[in-house]
Amino acid sequence: MASGSSDSIEADPKGLGGSVLSHEQLSSEVLLSLYQAVILVDATDHIAAVFAHTESVFEQGKETLQGAHISALRGVGYAVVDLVHRSRADFSPLNSYDVECLPPIGDIELMDLHAHPFKEDGAILVTIQPRRITAFLEKRDEMEAAARSVSGLASMLAHEIKNPLSGIRGAAQLMGRALDTKNARLTDLICKEVDRIKDLVDEMETFNTPTSEMLEAVNINQVLDHVLNLAVAGFGAKATIKPRFDPSLPDVHGHFDRLIQVFLNLVKNAIEAAGPYAELTVTTSYRHGIWIRDESGQRVRLPIEITVQDNGPGIPDHLKGHLFDPFVSGKEGGTGLGLALVARYISEMGGTVTCDTHVSSGAIFRVQLALYEDLNSEQK
Repeated sequence: MASGSSDSIEADPKGLGGSVLSHEQLSSEVLLSLYQAVILVDATDHIAAVFAHTESVFEQGKETLQGAHISALRGVGYAVVDLVHRSRADFSPLNSYDVECLPPIGDIELMDLHAHPFKEDGAILVTIQPRRITAFLEKRDEMEAAARSVSGLASMLAHEIKNPLSGIRGAAQLMGRALDTKNARLTDLICKEVDRIKDLVDEMETFNTPTSEMLEAVNINQVLDHVLNLAVAGFGAKATIKPRFDPSLPDVHGHFDRLIQVFLNLVKNAIEAAGPYAELTVTTSYRHGIWIRDESGQRVRLPIEITVQDNGPGIPDHLKGHLFDPFVSGKEGGTGLGLALVARYISEMGGTVTCDTHVSSGAIFRVQLALYEDLNSEQK
């Protein structure tokens, strides 16, 4: 290496126009190029300064934001407080993804939050990335694709598996009659395993029974009352279940029995994930601003929201994006058909189902359904 040369490489301090920028100007240009909110939080949880596109994300001016408590941040104040406190306590950067913005800010429904300890005096730098309704629709498309794949798979396997199963069971029964008691136990074992496989195939065949022809006006709170009564009397006897229902909700466009199957699956999964002493919160509410396009291209609103939130470990990373696929399960011995069944039924009712790891802990399943009066008036 020639004398006077250096191994380090310095960034070109010139802007796009060729003029020289100071370090402060360059930092400002970088911040402004990022479409996200950036705020500096002081040790008392108040906003000390705002940067980047904070004003446009929250649709509030700098004068309103600076000096305000972070709990007042529109839509996500509750989540920012929790993240800042945990980041400050651990003095380490923390992230929260898919945080629901309540109420939505325009078409922003979700936000990703990132907290970084800024100084040892308790200051935290928080960046907030808005995510629009398109993220919600992408998850809906994944759910519907899973439902379609289950339907095709069920049609093929149900026919191909049942016939040879009948032959295997019949042969095992004939063999059992010719064997002594000790060896006959083996044929009994074969029959029991064949019956278990047949039950699985029968469960798969339910995917081929269309729901759309049986839809009616359903009181979703009555469905959930029935589901929670079943849970308390059986598999959820030791769990703490908190129902938070809006009693004024209008009827949804659905099928009573299949909605019971849907929410039994979701509640049972939540309790199995969080353990016998699980804490569940089941909520119904009316949400404005949720619209989708159906198969005919018509816009349909989905204002009825049902959430099932547990305090378990959340969704494992390797299952995210595949949770509603058939034969994908996080449970030992699970068939992976329960959530696929949920996806199929909700899709046929014109709704959506998604799942995220909640900002505090555990998983939260969110079901959106249409109003019966909306779809019924369109058909008339």
